[in-house]
Amino acid sequence: MSVRIGAGFLGAISSINDVEHLREAAKVCEGGGLASFWVADQRWMRDVYVSLTDLAARTKRVLLGTRVTDPFIRHPALTAVAVATLDEASDGRAVLGIGAGGSGFRQLGLKRPRPALAVREAIQVIRRLWKGEEFEFHGEIVEWNPGALEFRCRPDIPIVIAARGPYLLELSGELADGAIVASGVSAGGVDWARERIAKGERKAGRAPGSTELLHMTYISIDDRPELARQTVKRALVGTVVGSHPTYDFLKANGLEIPADLFAYLDSGQQDPPHVIELIPDAFVDKLAIAGTVGECVEQLQSLLDVGIQHPLLAPIPRVEGGEIELLRTCVDRIIPRLKVASAR
Repeated sequence: MSVRIGAGFLGAISSINDVEHLREAAKVCEGGGLASFWVADQRWMRDVYVSLTDLAARTKRVLLGTRVTDPFIRHPALTAVAVATLDEASDGRAVLGIGAGGSGFRQLGLKRPRPALAVREAIQVIRRLWKGEEFEFHGEIVEWNPGALEFRCRPDIPIVIAARGPYLLELSGELADGAIVASGVSAGGVDWARERIAKGERKAGRAPGSTELLHMTYISIDDRPELARQTVKRALVGTVVGSHPTYDFLKANGLEIPADLFAYLDSGQQDPPHVIELIPDAFVDKLAIAGTVGECVEQLQSLLDVGIQHPLLAPIPRVEGGEIELLRTCVDRIIPRLKVASAR
């Protein structure tokens, strides 16, 4: 597969930037030749499908994806309807990014039982609906009584699974068109993820390498590399907190969760500033891209060299509101220096 690069806003970055800024960011990406643009589906931020449909009307070429939705906050059949409608509105540019989910459950009183199984059942239902089938489905998590979509849509809209743990990585290789790898930027982390994706491919009888390797890539750029490294730790809070208490991916990157950080999270506390204080500097080198322009070029090139085919750059600026300028720096000063002819 050829290499392509995308970008998007995640977490608090999505909250800070209003619809107009989202439009501007998507235009920067499309104008710079990037392949895809992604919008977070997190409560209680701006609606992902309204935002993506708005972007569909203002762009012509970039793929438009959810990074990521989940099988709990909406019934998978409603997700099938939303993504199929987005695909129609964008002339075939929709991508469904799905994962275990992480926000809104407490406020809505929802549980998150067996997330890997829930994602599996959701994909099974969604794909059958897109194919125009009328059927019923009674899984352990997902229920669908006899019915079908009431409109035709493209049956092969791409589905990618965001995965950090072994079960979802394996499921990506078994069922999905791609895996949004979230296990780190080091060779060890990527290889660990690739092995589990390959296991899923073998289980399903798919050809080796048939799953596109995408990557959630947090990036912070500053002429003062120490500031960039400290800044990007803000993004790593979600990685560390969301993975507790299982950190297999850290071991694959040659890292170990500090005892004081583990104990803090084990107590149920998650204050972001304190978590940042407890995240070791070594985590930055293995889990994100940060530094000067030249250093970021080298780090992103290394990510491509170890086999990532579609990095999804998530800008983490030092100053709030600097996300679009950071994207411009990526487009103008970093991506053109990569040693991959088809990088864009």
